[in-house]
Amino acid sequence: MGAGDLNGDGIGDLLAQDKANNLYRYDGTGKGTFKARVKLFGNWGGSYDAIVGVGDITGDGKADIVSRDTSGAVWRNNGNGKGSFGGRTKIATGWQGYKGLF
Repeated sequence: MGAGDLNGDGIGDLLAQDKANNLYRYDGTGKGTFKARVKLFGNWGGSYDAIVGVGDITGDGKADIVSRDTSGAVWRNNGNGKGSFGGRTKIATGWQGYKGLF
C-alpha cells in the first residue's frame, strides 16, 4: 500500500504485509524505485481485512495508517516520522458493513 512519506525524507514510501503477517516498509528513492525492505513488525495485522495509508490524521506532521479488523473495529497507528509506527489505538467500531477503506 502507498502510505506517503513515512521516514521524513520527502519521498513516498510503501508498506507491504507478507503471508506470515510481517509488516515491511520500502523507502522510495525518488527515481521510481524502492530501496530494500525494512521489517517494522512481526505477527502484525493477521485479523485485519483492510489497511490504508491516510496521511497525517493526528495533526503531528507524521503519516499514519488506519486498519479495520474482521469484527469491524477500526484502528489507528500513529507514524513516528522515522519510518515506523506506535501501537494501535481503536478509533471506531461497527465498520464491518463496508467493503473496504480507501
